[in-house]
Amino acid sequence: MDQNNPEHNEQPEIPATKPGFRAYLSKPAAIVSLTVAAAASICLIIALLISDSPESNASLQIAENEQPVSVSTQLYEEPMEGDLDDLVKQIDLSLINTLKKSKISMSELRLEDVSLKKHQGRDYHFQQLSFPVSGNKENFVTEIQKGLDATQLNASLHEVAADSWLISINGVPTHKFSIFTPKPMKLEPAPVKLDPNAPKMAIVIDDMGEDLELAKGLAALDAKITFSIWPNSSHVKKTVAIARKSGNEIMVHLPMEPKGYPKVNPGKDALLIQMNADSISRITLAAIAKVPGATGLNNHMGSRFTEFKTGMSVVMTQLHKKHLFFLDSRTTPESAGRKAASKAGVTFYERNIFLDNVKNVGAIKYQLSKAAKIARKRGQAIAIGHPNRETLKAIRQWVAENKGKIRIVPVSSLRPNS
Repeated sequence: MDQNNPEHNEQPEIPATKPGFRAYLSKPAAIVSLTVAAAASICLIIALLISDSPESNASLQIAENEQPVSVSTQLYEEPMEGDLDDLVKQIDLSLINTLKKSKISMSELRLEDVSLKKHQGRDYHFQQLSFPVSGNKENFVTEIQKGLDATQLNASLHEVAADSWLISINGVPTHKFSIFTPKPMKLEPAPVKLDPNAPKMAIVIDDMGEDLELAKGLAALDAKITFSIWPNSSHVKKTVAIARKSGNEIMVHLPMEPKGYPKVNPGKDALLIQMNADSISRITLAAIAKVPGATGLNNHMGSRFTEFKTGMSVVMTQLHKKHLFFLDSRTTPESAGRKAASKAGVTFYERNIFLDNVKNVGAIKYQLSKAAKIARKRGQAIAIGHPNRETLKAIRQWVAENKGKIRIVPVSSLRPNS
């Protein structure tokens, strides 16, 4: 309701011929009942209007076809509009869909290299890929161009050498790909050997504590996923119990002020830049106390607060007292987390890849492949995802396909960032 609209502030007139109704309304329970009924009626009307809208029907179709091409809009998710890396992920999805349309298996795609670059102060991942094409190469490139056009992004495609092309977004090179002729597949794949020296990767799932079934699904995976739990979530204690029973590492997912605040809501008990040191300390310690067994903490949102040097120093002081590490979710390239952690003597890590800004199983698996490539280059990597069915399904498939090649480990077993 619009509280500023006089029509919505008027009280309904009660007929004088019904004194019994007046008496009924004088009771608190009656007022509550009528209020609930009125709210339910309004919600029903809104729901009926929404269900007839084109947007609603489109969303339903996307869910059924499992081909969303939109950035995640989870509750309390911090939007990163204009972030080149999010546009890169939409191009990734376009390429994946082109492979699918061309009946090319994702397992044959070669991710040759992933390099971290900067554009306008923000990080993005430049990728080099090789596509296996047994048919007409020109037709395949034409399909890629159609897919890029369908994204409605300012994406261009240029041939830079024989069988080699460059994709740019707004004039910034983001992908380079080549085409090769695939060899015949072997009938029996070679057995997978577990390599004790394989690169390490931590997979952190943020926003845990609301969906218990999904928590059980993550705990049942053949990989130790790190649970980052909201301190004020509905099922924090049960989620902690699930993680403990399955041996998954537990972290505190602490809400912090985003640059879009207050329009973008980080949730209850978030750290804000106008808070004094005592308030920041109190909220941080209270959050840690609500998630027993946590070994570390990472920020939920926080693009503004993590740039606040004084506030981050206070947070690190409390983490040092509680012997917790800090994982910087890197919602801003200007985060003060690294310096504040170093000064306070807190073990520090930072996120390399976000998995599910695009909620599509193929796209998420591709993000996992990016993280794996970084792990092979650096020896380790950290990927952050969110509790949704597409992410669970993607991790399950990816782990089964890559078992032995990459070791999924708790964050705390990785080498800290210096």
